[in-house]
Amino acid sequence: MKVIPSLICAGALMLMMNPAQAQEFAPQVESQGRIDTLDFGAYQAQISGSDYSVSPSVEVEIDDSYGAFTMLEQGMLVQFNYLQFDDGTRQIIEMREVDALEEH
Repeated sequence: MKVIPSLICAGALMLMMNPAQAQEFAPQVESQGRIDTLDFGAYQAQISGSDYSVSPSVEVEIDDSYGAFTMLEQGMLVQFNYLQFDDGTRQIIEMREVDALEEH
């Protein structure tokens, strides 16, 4: 019987969440490409012609070491993971510099 109040609370929290928070369980996708443009202030990146938002807590790896979003440069080759939301937006959550892109 103690489970029911917990379920009611969880349901109420889901109703109070904004749409972005409700999409927390978006599928994660792996991709790669060349960085075309970066907008550090807006946390935006264009990679191989596609636009992405970048999570403020993005994990970045450069030269096999910890990096930061602001350390990335136009022209770098990267592999990255992003969340694909129902509204079509894509948010990068992990990015690492690579020497070459893998052929598919």
